[in-house]
Amino acid sequence: MLIETIRVTDGRYCNAPMHLQRMERSVRELYGCASPLVELPPVPAPYSSGVVKCRIFYGKEIGSLEFDSYRPREVKTLRLVEGGDMDYHLKYADRSRLDALRALRGDCDEIVILRDGIVTDTSYSNLLFLSDNGVFTPAVPLLCGTMRQSLIERGEAETLSVTGEELLSGAYHIHSVLMINAMLPPGAVPAIPIEAICF
Repeated sequence: MLIETIRVTDGRYCNAPMHLQRMERSVRELYGCASPLVELPPVPAPYSSGVVKCRIFYGKEIGSLEFDSYRPREVKTLRLVEGGDMDYHLKYADRSRLDALRALRGDCDEIVILRDGIVTDTSYSNLLFLSDNGVFTPAVPLLCGTMRQSLIERGEAETLSVTGEELLSGAYHIHSVLMINAMLPPGAVPAIPIEAICF
């Protein structure tokens, strides 16, 4: 089972075309057929104001579609953990492997997953590196998020490969990181300074 998470703001789906395209690519890769959803349904009236999370569970067919009010988690500290051969290029509803890595966060709020020492994502978001030289995002994320992709396409972020050691040392003049995903556009949560990241 796959999952697609879409931000709904005041009754409007955000970045809908990219979400539908990702669903199409995922279903074609996994099942060899077209996506069961080609158009998003109207947002139910109780969820037509404010910020709402829409979750679509799907495979060859739509499993369920859920709407919930949304409030971002408060994340102030990050721990770098090695994810080995972690593969999450398709957005599976089963997050057990991600949850197992997140359990290694210790006294930190969230993790940053390394793959062969290279920074990828947190357990539920892509990252932006905020630098004196511009805004960057990991060149090879675990999941190519729709928010990340839209920032790259608009020229608001460039890709960069950064090791955990480089991140902690402030290489490339990186001074903080920002968590982004479909529910977290830039500015939705505060940036996390490098000093609040550890192994």
